[in-house]
Amino acid sequence: MKAKPVQMAGVNPSIFNHYKTLRILVIGDVMLDHYIQADVERTSPEAPVIIAAVQSERYVAGGAANVAANLRAMGAAVLMAGLTGKDENGAQLRSILQEKNISTALLFPEAGRPTTLKTRIMARGQQILRIDREVKNPPSPNFLKKITAFLNKKSNRLDGVIISDYAKGLCSKELLQPIFKILKQRRIPVLCDPKGKDFAKYRGVNVITPNLREAQDASDIPIADNASLERAAKFILKKTAANNVVITRGADGVSLFGLNQNPVHISAHAREVYDVTGAGDTFISHFALAYFSGMPPHKAAELGNYASAITVGKLGVVVVKPDELASFIRSETFGSKSKSLDEMVEIVKHLKSSGKKVVFTNGCFDLIHIGHIKFLQAARALGDCLIVGINTDASVRKVKGPGRPLIGENERADFLSSLHWVDYVVLFDEATPEPMLRALMPDVLVKGKNHKPDEVVGAEIVKGSGGTIHRLPLFSNISTSEIFDMIKNQTRK
Repeated sequence: MKAKPVQMAGVNPSIFNHYKTLRILVIGDVMLDHYIQADVERTSPEAPVIIAAVQSERYVAGGAANVAANLRAMGAAVLMAGLTGKDENGAQLRSILQEKNISTALLFPEAGRPTTLKTRIMARGQQILRIDREVKNPPSPNFLKKITAFLNKKSNRLDGVIISDYAKGLCSKELLQPIFKILKQRRIPVLCDPKGKDFAKYRGVNVITPNLREAQDASDIPIADNASLERAAKFILKKTAANNVVITRGADGVSLFGLNQNPVHISAHAREVYDVTGAGDTFISHFALAYFSGMPPHKAAELGNYASAITVGKLGVVVVKPDELASFIRSETFGSKSKSLDEMVEIVKHLKSSGKKVVFTNGCFDLIHIGHIKFLQAARALGDCLIVGINTDASVRKVKGPGRPLIGENERADFLSSLHWVDYVVLFDEATPEPMLRALMPDVLVKGKNHKPDEVVGAEIVKGSGGTIHRLPLFSNISTSEIFDMIKNQTRK
């Protein structure tokens, strides 16, 4: 069958509102991810190895717990089912999940089983070493009893179930098959992110989402082109009796297959790839949210594809938030310069680590005129990257009063994005850009000379982080407010 490429004009982010009504159970291998940020400047005199000088450390939910965190970040109610050790790492992971309002009622500590811990040492924007502490023992029969008892009593409250298998022993055939039987009886959809070669244990899932290597290993078919990819997918469909298999292909995007359906190939959206850690978790989370909300599989796959593209543009295990995803979808549709604040923070980190000078300015930019154009051109010449903060419509009303803005925030953002010397635009709801400046810490803050030095909002924030303030001359003898008044006066005549 001939593959059908998908060229979507974008997905309406209003679907995200429905996510808040969903109740999802995640079953799988949870882990605690430990990140050590280090400076690497020299080698050891003791051996030919680098010395990593620790600067900071952080802990985040990993593995199946990262799936739960992604679901919760989009507003769904989430229950996490799995096993930890009776140890400090398990207590910390449980605390991280509870802080996100993820239910840990089915996350049980088990004696003799340490909590899986992955320690990643990061330096200069990349991972230089990973240390794993784990065991791969199957769960005790008591765990299966607790999960099946819950499903028998309360599965009717669920909108869907996700199996997140990291091959740490939890997701055995003995555990999964009784779970699938209950879910099938109650017509509750179940999705699976698999691991290993034995896909027979997943028989009964609705959708399975292997990556390219996992699909190749499970089918024993070397995947070299679309034809071999389709053969591998057909093998997996038959083995698992799934309705669909979605194969994530990294830089080649995502491919969706179903019984008696034409394959659907969706192009990748990633602009820059910094770290693929957690990309599969992000994909199945966002695919599940859309799928459980009633979207067809190919549209759910497109949403998962958008979300994972955001993830690989950041370092480490991260979650994707609704405003971030909406901004990304919009920028893919209308232009890639429009960013959420979270996206922009990551971009600035990478720019600064590359020695680039980041310039920031802000304004309402309602009724853009020649003065704005020349101002932005001059601001861009002060560094390597110009970020323009734009007041949202609500923010403009706070600052300018009723009747403003004349031009909506999306149109103003699109106009500024069309200027080649503007690198990025970011909307902000506050009356001032101070919260944005604290998050971005630009090297240069630019304002017009109509602002006295002590009137430049955010100046102390920027100078406090080692940045500078640059006041540019006015390039026009008329302002937007004056143009607005002229229009009102002409209308009254």
